[in-house]
Amino acid sequence: MYLIAFFLILIFGGPVASAQNSTTLAEIDTQHEKSQLQTEYQNIASQIENVLADNPNQYQWHWRQARTQYSLAKKAGESKSNHYDLCIFHSSRAIELHPDSAISYFYRGLCRGKQAELKGIWASLGIIEPFQEDMKKAVELDPKVNHAGPHRALGKLYLELPFFLGGDSNKSIFHFKEAVRLAPDYAENHLGLAQVLVKKNNSTPARESLHKLIQLTDSTQDEKLLSLRKEGMELLENLSP
Repeated sequence: MYLIAFFLILIFGGPVASAQNSTTLAEIDTQHEKSQLQTEYQNIASQIENVLADNPNQYQWHWRQARTQYSLAKKAGESKSNHYDLCIFHSSRAIELHPDSAISYFYRGLCRGKQAELKGIWASLGIIEPFQEDMKKAVELDPKVNHAGPHRALGKLYLELPFFLGGDSNKSIFHFKEAVRLAPDYAENHLGLAQVLVKKNNSTPARESLHKLIQLTDSTQDEKLLSLRKEGMELLENLSP
């Protein structure tokens, strides 16, 4: 038995998962997709932690833990910062283990940005540059990851930053258009594009993006999509005829 385990370690480069940790990546992804409550995400985090205790060098589990910690941060109160720290730690570890993991760069960039925003230093160039580097690397590796998430994140960055710190409506439009091109059925991409078009006073294309958002979220029961739909409808109502 020990001999078999030894050869498996040589072949796969890490310890063999114990029988107790039989959770699969697919099962974790399904659970995450269906989760909405903080307790559900906490359960997922515990499962991943148990797997990593036996298999600490598995990048697929590290980036999924980063994703889970990001989701927990959105549900947490005073502990947001701790979850963002864990997200950064696990995504960085995933990158160390697998430097070509686009999703790992994406989540590290997200959590770096959110952590800085939480601390009130989002306007710091020291935070902006690492965020950009992570997202641009993710785009280079796989622009479609997380429904074109890296392009969406860069679009938001250039939309929200003041001009003197690198804010640029044209860059924002470019990245949101890329997000829409790569993931046309993802509602948040259309909302982001509409927001920057409104800022540029381009009412007609903004209205088109908002109508697409409303179409994509029609009859949805998902809380996040309902929130996006509400935001889009309010923006549409405020547009000039």
